[in-house]
Amino acid sequence: SLTLTTSSVPAPPAMGRSIFGSIAGKIDEFFATKYRRLGLLVGSRPLTTIGISLLVAGLLGSGLSQMKSESRADKLWIPQDTQAQKDEATFTSYFPSDVRQESILLEAVSGNALEKSALVAALSLHLEIEAITSTADGVDDNLRSLCVASSGTSHPCYISSVFEAWGYDLATLSADPDPLATLNGLGKSMQDLNRILGAVQFDANGKVLSANAVSIKYFLQSHRVVVKGEYEDPRGEGWEEAVLEYLKCDETKCSDDGVCVCGYQSSVVRVFPSFQRSWSDAFGAVIKGDVGLISGAFVIMIWYLVLNLGFLGHKVKARTLLAWGCVISIVCAGVSGYGISMWSQFIYSPVHGVLPFVILGIGVDDSFVIMNAFDRTDPTKSIPERIGDTLASAGVSIMVTSLTDFVAFAISVSSALPALSSFCFYMALCVLIIFTMQVTIFTPMVALDAARVEKNLPFCCSCLPKKALCCKIVPKEDAEQAISKGEPDPNQMCCAPPAHKGGNIGRFMENVLAPAITRTPIAIGIVFVLLALSGFSTWRATELRVENTQRNFVPDDSYLLSTLRKQDLYFGNLGTRFNIMTMPGDYFSKQKELVDIEHRLSELDYIITPSSETFSSWASDFKAACAAGTTGTSVTVDSDGFVTTESQYYEALGTWLAAAGAKHASNIVWVDSSNLEKGIFATKMTAYIRSVNKQVGDRITANSDEAIKALDEIQTACSSWTDLPGGKAIPYSYSFLSWETFKIIAEQMWFSLLQCLGAVLIITLGLIAHPLTSILVFLCVLMTIVDIIGFMQLWGLSIDSVLVIQLVIAVGLSVDYAAHVGHNFMMQEGASRIERTVKTMGDVGAAVLSGGISTFLGVMLLALSKSYVFRVMFQSFFLTVIFGLVHGMVFLPACLSLVGPPSYHGEEAKVVDGNPAMEDNCK
Repeated sequence: SLTLTTSSVPAPPAMGRSIFGSIAGKIDEFFATKYRRLGLLVGSRPLTTIGISLLVAGLLGSGLSQMKSESRADKLWIPQDTQAQKDEATFTSYFPSDVRQESILLEAVSGNALEKSALVAALSLHLEIEAITSTADGVDDNLRSLCVASSGTSHPCYISSVFEAWGYDLATLSADPDPLATLNGLGKSMQDLNRILGAVQFDANGKVLSANAVSIKYFLQSHRVVVKGEYEDPRGEGWEEAVLEYLKCDETKCSDDGVCVCGYQSSVVRVFPSFQRSWSDAFGAVIKGDVGLISGAFVIMIWYLVLNLGFLGHKVKARTLLAWGCVISIVCAGVSGYGISMWSQFIYSPVHGVLPFVILGIGVDDSFVIMNAFDRTDPTKSIPERIGDTLASAGVSIMVTSLTDFVAFAISVSSALPALSSFCFYMALCVLIIFTMQVTIFTPMVALDAARVEKNLPFCCSCLPKKALCCKIVPKEDAEQAISKGEPDPNQMCCAPPAHKGGNIGRFMENVLAPAITRTPIAIGIVFVLLALSGFSTWRATELRVENTQRNFVPDDSYLLSTLRKQDLYFGNLGTRFNIMTMPGDYFSKQKELVDIEHRLSELDYIITPSSETFSSWASDFKAACAAGTTGTSVTVDSDGFVTTESQYYEALGTWLAAAGAKHASNIVWVDSSNLEKGIFATKMTAYIRSVNKQVGDRITANSDEAIKALDEIQTACSSWTDLPGGKAIPYSYSFLSWETFKIIAEQMWFSLLQCLGAVLIITLGLIAHPLTSILVFLCVLMTIVDIIGFMQLWGLSIDSVLVIQLVIAVGLSVDYAAHVGHNFMMQEGASRIERTVKTMGDVGAAVLSGGISTFLGVMLLALSKSYVFRVMFQSFFLTVIFGLVHGMVFLPACLSLVGPPSYHGEEAKVVDGNPAMEDNCK
């Protein structure tokens, strides 16, 4: 045990302050004086202060009426102004997206989907779906009224499936004696069949033998509009909902192997649908399912605050109402921060649902620090003086953490990810206003509560019956007399308060933990072990990779997730289709260059060798038609097969597109369709990128490194084709947007973290003022973040937009655990570093630990969430609290006991035999 000797050892002489100590002391004295004056004002006029603060909060909160919500993934998680974004904008300006693609995968129970019974069952389901009707916007719809029309096929709708072999007629299929022979006679290539049949087997001659599944894809006309930041298509969504209801997808059944299917009954096939609304349905189900967990998390955090703010069970001194005052101040801060953000037209997105947890955690931590300081003021002073002393101590401390958090979040507003930028703007304002409201709402409430205690009034509301247990108050004089006789406080209903001002937690910190970790050998061991842990975490952090985590947002028991996994199994390695768009220009003079695109693509590493199956070019097909004389009009061609006359070129092209080349009609945009000689605005061709997917466990996902290389190669190549109309080609696929995110997300994460950590160092240097203490606080935050990242990698997480946001939050939370301890240490007077460290742990340590525990308990319920965002939030907060407390409450005190600088007051004993004025009884 450690015992403090005060009589046998003469008081050592005080050490003079260094230049750093002098500067730090003056800075702290300056702020302490200002906050003491503010505290006197707040303590003297608490009701006025609260009233003005509530009025300001109401005015700022009026900005909520200006909410600008946004839930479109491409507007939230895709970096803006990237090349892929610009290419998409250009491409869609000429070729707007007007198709909703719906997919149904039918897997044969027998294992062979090409058996007649399986084909009949699949086609029967298609006919049932075709008969389904829906009503939206006053319009009655079915498949044929919504689909993209198709000409020259056996069905009026554009549908991709094998059933065109039987004209989508059930009688024809049923009467077919050899369906397999009919399918092989359809003339489909192996490549085409691989895209509509799952796990298809071919013989040596390329004939189909069997397949595990068949795919049916419907292409509907899109009537999509943007309403309040969301894509809406009532007609399309209404029909999809009717089909999903028919398939009983709200009655999902999951097997032991984790495969979940819709409740549609069939003994022959298993149905796996994937409609556009399936994603929003899955997200909505998760949100509804998590409402109870989120509510429970808030209740736990608030009740922990109620139970631990002080004097639990005392009829007069209990702070139950004060705890709710803390909640009110946090709510006002949140409303104000949200209001300003919305006045500023920053978007509100689904990820902002995390904000209340962070705001409550930070606000509760500040309240614990304020109450900890108030409990240590002289009770004989007047209430305004006690409030002044409280803010002189706690005000500076929470200012350090609040300004650090504010700057860290404010810096990240510059992020290229719109969701992260907006989130950090909201967070920065909320943190700053929480600090303000803690001073102007919560602190005045502390003064009012102290006045109530002085008057010996019950803590419970006056509206309760006078016979209520908490309202039967023993007069103050009688209670004091009983206590002086050694009797229990008659107003204490239960839970006798500990003698230590920091409560049981403070007693443990000062009498057990602090004496143990400040022993020199143990302190050195702690520093060595935690530095080694950070070294290990650094290694693991370098293994953290960017991954496509989009499917993580889908709950495990959703039919959609099983459908996606089946699609991966059967079609995951077929490659990615993309468009090559040419710009306005002279197409007649560029015939050779347009046809040469096929050859240019064949020279790229990531492109599947162009063929009739993998490359579609109107230019090549038109040239072939000119050579064959099938354009529908007379043309003259040169020795290379190119049209020699401009007027013939455009006339023949238009005639050909209207007849034999009709499949390419939608691939060309004319300047004036009534006068073709005016030329062409834009055209598009299609090709395939070889698969950039990889196997991860039982799923297939995009290999981010390969995707980035493929995208870079294609973009570089297309921009170099300056001899094409318009001087370049533009490659576009919706997948490119996420691939572009792969390129920037890791850079954004590390850049944001470096910015935030830099802000931590600068702000702590400016406010804690002493460089050594500031560097130690910064080191704690840095090690905490490194450990969090390392263990996130061990936990199986990957770099994505959700993780980036959680890491920025982690910086803000981890500052609180270290900065309060560092600042309090600089304020403590004592004969040695060890004594000051022990006092620090008994003083602010209890408040910091209580704040950490409240956050930890609050997020524990989120471990049960089905939402990817809240699951990652739980993992992040769990690691942040654990490592934040370990570094702030163990590593930092150990370092301060070894090398901590003198206090602001400049009083510290000389070191005698390595243990100033302390005896280490290690017997």
